[in-house]
Amino acid sequence: MSISVQFKFKQLSDRFFTALILALIASVLAYSGLLVRFDTLHYDLGRYLTFKPAPADIVIVAIDEASLKSIGRWPWSRNVHADLVNKLKQEQARVIGLDIIFSEPELSNAKADQALTQAIEKADNVVLPVLFEEPYKGSPIKQSVPLESFALHAAALGRVHVPLDADGIARSIYLWEGLGSASLQHFSQAVLQAAKELPSNINLFPTDVLTKTTLTQSDSLISLDERRIKFLGPPGHFQRISYINVLTGEFPAHFFKDKIVLVGATAVGMGDVLPTPVSAQMQPMPGVEFHANAIAAMRDSALIINTPIWLTCLLSVMLALVPLLFLPKLSPLKSLLSIIAYYFMVMVVAIAMPSLFNIWIPPASALIAILLAYPIWSWRKLESAQVYLDHALKNLHDDLALLGVDRRELEYEDYKDSTHSRISNVKLASTHLRNLHGVRRDTLAFISHDLRAPLGAVIMLLNEDDGNHKHLPRITNMLNRSLTMADNFLQSSRAEMADVSKFQDLDFVSLVQQALDDVYAVAHSKKIILNALLPEDNLWLKGDFGLLQRAVTNILLNAVKYSPVEGMIYVELSKKNNEAILSIADAGLGIEPERIAKLFKRFSRAEGEHQAAEGTGLGLYFVDVTIKKHSGSVFVRSELGHGATFTLTLPLELQQI
Repeated sequence: MSISVQFKFKQLSDRFFTALILALIASVLAYSGLLVRFDTLHYDLGRYLTFKPAPADIVIVAIDEASLKSIGRWPWSRNVHADLVNKLKQEQARVIGLDIIFSEPELSNAKADQALTQAIEKADNVVLPVLFEEPYKGSPIKQSVPLESFALHAAALGRVHVPLDADGIARSIYLWEGLGSASLQHFSQAVLQAAKELPSNINLFPTDVLTKTTLTQSDSLISLDERRIKFLGPPGHFQRISYINVLTGEFPAHFFKDKIVLVGATAVGMGDVLPTPVSAQMQPMPGVEFHANAIAAMRDSALIINTPIWLTCLLSVMLALVPLLFLPKLSPLKSLLSIIAYYFMVMVVAIAMPSLFNIWIPPASALIAILLAYPIWSWRKLESAQVYLDHALKNLHDDLALLGVDRRELEYEDYKDSTHSRISNVKLASTHLRNLHGVRRDTLAFISHDLRAPLGAVIMLLNEDDGNHKHLPRITNMLNRSLTMADNFLQSSRAEMADVSKFQDLDFVSLVQQALDDVYAVAHSKKIILNALLPEDNLWLKGDFGLLQRAVTNILLNAVKYSPVEGMIYVELSKKNNEAILSIADAGLGIEPERIAKLFKRFSRAEGEHQAAEGTGLGLYFVDVTIKKHSGSVFVRSELGHGATFTLTLPLELQQI
């Protein structure tokens, strides 16, 4: 297997190996939930960026410090709450949510419970809470339910239990929860149900959740259908009115008409507060306002759904693998910048998903995998580059050894840093290559002077010899072939080493005309007509005049050689798409299609019954090298019995467009 094939295979394996590592990282982090706090940071950031005005039809009647100072310390008599309910009923409140636990009778005044029962029955729109609490860690969960007389006349019952996340922040509610069975709806659902505004996407259990018979006792708390709250603002965002002001009538007329009224504690000393994403520990949100946010979100069908764990893992893996689509195509700097841009794009989309589509996809696992994609891929690329470099250097050392370089001269100092050692090895090999290149130049100089000059002198002397030597023609022919071969080899090497930066402007029309003039005498000796069609305008391009002229001359000489006596050679030069196109068609017997591919190879000839036996196999190789050095191309089209057509295409200067 060649080094290039091995390198391509290594690239594919590196991509697969990197994908496997990233997929494993993303899936393990997503499934284990190790980065849940990192996820919640992104979720909370999105909540801060999506504040909206609180709905005007939700009002909080606050049990605040002013009310406690005026009415007295907590708990208050049930007569006070009965007066409040009657007042709100009189003001035509749509629903009254009493976020107050009435699980025990008032012992000091037996008639107070009866008064509140009558007020609840008369209002017919009062929602009462059920509380789940754990008296101490590890103890059975206690369920505090309203007194039976209150529950029977309440419009609905609902839980005020709010779960806390791993960081102690309240972000969500369970739509259904209960001891022994998840048969009790949340307080916010109960309020909307009583207000007849419960969205159709919030399904009711078939059991009757309004009566105390559903409130069974059990040690096991069953929770179903968790939804996150889309908070509208920080604490104090919803409109509040003091409890005492409602009792004394200090509010605008019709203030409570057709509104959802929530009654609950806001005084800090009462302990009914929750840390939320928009308040945290420094400014907790009153529980009643938490329920107000839940009611507003539920009514607008804006509760946020958590994606299932399997979908989170799948999406995390897919997002983690996306960088492998562009990392192999970019430079290290562009790869780093692309990873950073992609990271922030995924983060922004994840933060926006709850607000736009009411879906929460934890992004932490995907984001960590994305950050690791660049170093992991760089590591695999560096590993592959080192393997390829080691193989290439080994082959290079073998080639240098075959060229006569002593292997001991290829030994380099072994540094502790392997990369430094490889760099030293490359520098050493480059030095030997430059030395060999110098030897090659010396060889060309030797061929051009010390070999060609004596051959030319011998041929001249033989031509001047009037003696009748029987081997004279044969010797002359052999010397001519040697001189031609040396000259062709020299010209091919010149073309290979041509410096593109030293190319100059030249007129290709004049160049072709001069090449035609050079082969005119040879064509005239065979009575061959050169039918040339050249443009009147100049065609300017950058190149080496001598190399290009010799390339065109070589093709013309081949055309003359293989054309019959009194034949015709067609030469046409034209311009198309800012390119000069030279076409030379001979009148020979053509070239077999399977032999055309060998025409431009070094020391190779398309040998066949229609080809001449003499030749060095370097003429067309020189043409191919020269044209490619000028960023052009050469193409051959031939059909047996109908000659061959050589087409040269060269780019012109841009100013001619």
